[in-house]
Amino acid sequence: MNPSIQPTLHKLTIWMILFACLSIALPTAFMSIASGLFVIFWLLSGEFKSKLNTISQNPAGIATLILFGFYIIGVFYSSGPWPNRMNFLMKYDKLLFIPLIISVMHTEKMRRYGMNAFLIGMLLVLFVSYLESLGLPKVNDFYQQDNVVFKGRIAHNILMSFAAYLMLHRAWRHIGSTRWVWFSLGLLAIVDVMVLVNGRTGQVTMLCLIVLFIYDAWGKRALVYLGGTALLLIALNHIHPFLPHSRLTDTNAEIGQHQNNGTQTSAGERVEMYTNTLSLIKRHPFFGGGTGSLEHEYQDLTKNMDTQLKRVPNPHNQFLLTTQELGLAGLICLLFFWYSHFKASFSLESKELSYALRGLVLTLFIGSLFNSLLLDAGEGKFYCVMAGVLLSAYQPRKTK
Repeated sequence: MNPSIQPTLHKLTIWMILFACLSIALPTAFMSIASGLFVIFWLLSGEFKSKLNTISQNPAGIATLILFGFYIIGVFYSSGPWPNRMNFLMKYDKLLFIPLIISVMHTEKMRRYGMNAFLIGMLLVLFVSYLESLGLPKVNDFYQQDNVVFKGRIAHNILMSFAAYLMLHRAWRHIGSTRWVWFSLGLLAIVDVMVLVNGRTGQVTMLCLIVLFIYDAWGKRALVYLGGTALLLIALNHIHPFLPHSRLTDTNAEIGQHQNNGTQTSAGERVEMYTNTLSLIKRHPFFGGGTGSLEHEYQDLTKNMDTQLKRVPNPHNQFLLTTQELGLAGLICLLFFWYSHFKASFSLESKELSYALRGLVLTLFIGSLFNSLLLDAGEGKFYCVMAGVLLSAYQPRKTK
């Protein structure tokens, strides 16, 4: 390849990463274009020895490759049909965005652009969500859900929760009018998640991120005050309800109303899937049934059961899905994957990026208790692109 065009190809690679950061909030087609072009330019830009050397010095990048490598191995002993095996492996290949981005994003300026691109996209979503709540026709009516923009309520609230966390941190770091602008935007994002859009996973995640932000800003003592205030509000709401009604508060009722062969509820279906997936894990606890095996084994398990849930592609829990596919060994790899990312957050080049990475890890960790987020296209690419940008700031010799 002509060396004179390599700098241009490298710049195009970086700009595709920024485009991907912006596309996180937009319809899925934009992310598909951005990620596809990114991979093409990454390959064309060459310098593979330097790229591999950069990845090898980043423990979080190595942990990501180990997890993906286990999914590749799982393909060869899976009990599922080959189309399912390859389909699931192709869903997990988004994990490779993390080491690929780490290998090429070298400047603080581009990382800052990436974070800003994500926030610009989310502010657009926030603005349109509020307009829809005021009666504006829906931008995308595919999901038939109130005040969601471009995505379903689960993805909308998960992304908005992380965006609100970043906005609160920007408010905390700035002074003067800028602080109040970011604080106001963060508050609007929190209201969007907790009131306007009834996505329970995002609401739980939002509450956890608020706790993390308070700890980041004011330490352990503030958490004591927060806990006391929360208990007081719960007690007062129990005496005389005044908190906004949401699907989150209906969760226990939904679980109680669910019947395997009768009335179906969202929360009840999840509990049923969790129970059956645990039964599948018992069949092969150490190395699992293989990549893409769950749907096939779930049908086999429930074929003689009196239940309406006969076909389940995934159990809406990343921890259970990974354990079913790769066993306890795979679960250890998944936990090490997140642990390595969290640990790396203490060795980034700035506190801003450190806080952002810890919030990102918490977002996906909590969300994965209720959904298979690394498998899902939107939320999975959101994590892998943002994690790649943030982890590229890792400094091996500068630890806290």
